[in-house]
Amino acid sequence: MEHCDVIIIGGGSAAFEAAVAAHEQGARKIVMLEKAPEAEYGGNARYSGTGFRFWHRGADEIRAFLPDMDDSLFASLEIPPYTEEEFAADLERMTLSRMDPLLARTLVGQSNAAVHWMKDAGIRWEVLKEHARLGNKRYFERGIVIHVAGGGVGQLEQWRRIATDKNIQIRFSSPVSAIHGNMHRVEGVHVCTAVKEYDLGAPAVIACAGGFQASAEMRARYLAGNADFVKVRGSRHDTGEVLNSLVAIGAATAGQWQSGHMSPIDARAPDFETPQHADGRGNAQSRYDYPFGITVNALGQRFFDEGEAQHSYTYAKTGRSVLAQPGAIAWQIYDQTGIRHHRYPHHAATYEESSDIRELAAKAGLPPEVLLHTIAEFNAACRDDVQFDPSRQDGKSTHGLLIPKSNWANRIETPPFRAYPVTCGITFTFGGVKVNEKAQVLNSLRQPIKGLYASGDILGLFFHNYPAFTGQTRNAVFSRLAGVHAAREH
Repeated sequence: MEHCDVIIIGGGSAAFEAAVAAHEQGARKIVMLEKAPEAEYGGNARYSGTGFRFWHRGADEIRAFLPDMDDSLFASLEIPPYTEEEFAADLERMTLSRMDPLLARTLVGQSNAAVHWMKDAGIRWEVLKEHARLGNKRYFERGIVIHVAGGGVGQLEQWRRIATDKNIQIRFSSPVSAIHGNMHRVEGVHVCTAVKEYDLGAPAVIACAGGFQASAEMRARYLAGNADFVKVRGSRHDTGEVLNSLVAIGAATAGQWQSGHMSPIDARAPDFETPQHADGRGNAQSRYDYPFGITVNALGQRFFDEGEAQHSYTYAKTGRSVLAQPGAIAWQIYDQTGIRHHRYPHHAATYEESSDIRELAAKAGLPPEVLLHTIAEFNAACRDDVQFDPSRQDGKSTHGLLIPKSNWANRIETPPFRAYPVTCGITFTFGGVKVNEKAQVLNSLRQPIKGLYASGDILGLFFHNYPAFTGQTRNAVFSRLAGVHAAREH
């Protein structure tokens, strides 16, 4: 049997972070086992803009992440502090207070240090391009300001250079088919390549193999309602085998197994691995501008509050709402006022357009009379006594509707009108293994399994929803913890 100091299962951002952290703590022979071929390595990070949510002290602190930005441009950015208390409150509210309190405190409390650690390791950053502009000022949604330069692919390339400089091995097309161990300890893994099978032993194994969203069978088994209809926004390789192996040896489970990060996506997007922007700004077919219009189902009726909050607090659950509609499809309806305020005009999207609502309905395959009634009822409910403000939750709401729109309720009245078909796109699943504050995987007795750690989408952490850009922060926090403690095992 071949031996090393630390085995990392996976080849995405969480895996690289764990490997680099372990090396910094003295582990020297570190082997990353990536299921995907080299051209497809990286898990979901390859299909993400990889933004980060973390507590910070405001503009002066963020300036250190953007050393090459022109001073006058940086001065135009409105970056108020985002406190630990605000991050914790966002997380608690959006996960319905169901997260493990210890892990929530760990995630929030260590988020700032983890992102600074990434910067110090050599990761470069950019300001988010999605923001509102009012006059000469640029406003961001609370808590999210920066992402890694080059997006997900850029992050993977940067981590790979850092890992290579540290002589960390990356073995592609190397799926792990078994975990050697039991509910009390692990000793290595079995690797099954197309050329050979072999055993790899180590005193520590860190599982960063992703969720199960790319497995139609597991989606049907665990996720609620119409799960076979979803489009997988990320890697086709995240099919849950390692997660199943960990559960089989006695790992405890956590998180909401019936749910995941499910957001609205172009209905004509491919079934797997939706395209990315050329500049790495993330998924090119996401449909996140719904707060500035209305969304109707195939019957021509609204079915959720499009203006509940800024999209970063609602998008990860909105796909679930679409999934529950007839045919798992919906249409986002805008007039020119709504289109003018789109923050994602660079997203590729298909749509129908017309200066007449009846004709628009016919083009979209919607019942014309119902859509006309829905828009007329909505327009009549819009208030004129509150000023529209796209930079914040403005309170410009409807009144008297069974399903309200709580903010940004402008009438649909300025032609030409557009209808964008959308469906549900899943990014990652919320169910996974349970860990403690050291990223050690726990067994069904809630005891640490010696030598076994985990980070990334394979963690069972979230419930119902989550604040945008918390996933990458989770990776950095728990991978850093996993690497530090795993290195001490050898």
